[in-house]
Amino acid sequence: MKRILITGAAGFTGKTLTRSMQGPDWEIIPMDRVETGSPNDVVIDFSDDRFSPVLHRLPPVDTVVHLGTHVGWDGANKAVLFQPNILATAELVQWAAENKSYFIFASAALIAGEKNTLITSSSPLGTSNDYLHSKWLAEEIIKASGVSYAILRIPGIFGLNGPSHLGINKAITHCLNGIRPTRYGDGKIKRNYIYVKDLCNTIHYCTRNRLEGTFLAAGTDVNTVAEMLEIICRELLPGKTPEVLPAGTGYDQVVEPSPLLPQTRTFEDAIKDIKKDIDE
Repeated sequence: MKRILITGAAGFTGKTLTRSMQGPDWEIIPMDRVETGSPNDVVIDFSDDRFSPVLHRLPPVDTVVHLGTHVGWDGANKAVLFQPNILATAELVQWAAENKSYFIFASAALIAGEKNTLITSSSPLGTSNDYLHSKWLAEEIIKASGVSYAILRIPGIFGLNGPSHLGINKAITHCLNGIRPTRYGDGKIKRNYIYVKDLCNTIHYCTRNRLEGTFLAAGTDVNTVAEMLEIICRELLPGKTPEVLPAGTGYDQVVEPSPLLPQTRTFEDAIKDIKKDIDE
């Protein structure tokens, strides 16, 4: 049995990853600022002065999956993000390096620019806000540490009960509650968000193969927002269509997935999987 530390284990991706790794192969140590219900719970806030001593009392692990972060889409500034996103990452990666642990870090594809219409592995960085800047600094710390690492630059993550700052997650929740989702404008802008279960499969793949480097972990299926909303309605709220409200023209935001990562399912198959989970 191998041992894995998952930070942000009570979050959207963390819960899914923890469930998917249950079994005889892994001893899971979930870390979050709230309890997950696991007997191995490590309840600590990254901004707590006790974080370092708590971390150093843990047994060595084979892998660290660092999902925990202060999500800064609320406009949080550098001072607020410094401790949880930068210093805590530095503490974790130093501890991982001392224990010769493999380190997987959840970064953001948008550090290549929020308005970059096509993000590839060669896109120059353009951190347009303090949250994205904190992700870039964390990446640089990881690269400088000497640890064996995989940095996953991730676009929006969708799924059942996903965070509502992503409009597609809000549409899924609305349809499951019998409410028509809203489409703003013509909906022709393109996206390839990643389904939370596919992201967890990618993390599994990295762990098994110990991939090293920086990778774009995005959906391999590109759709317009209009197409995604139609699929969500068809599968989760049959007979209804999105409400359409006027809006200005948006822009594409497509992330080119790294070829070394496993292919993801189509958006339609992901929504069907959500429906299956609900039905069961």
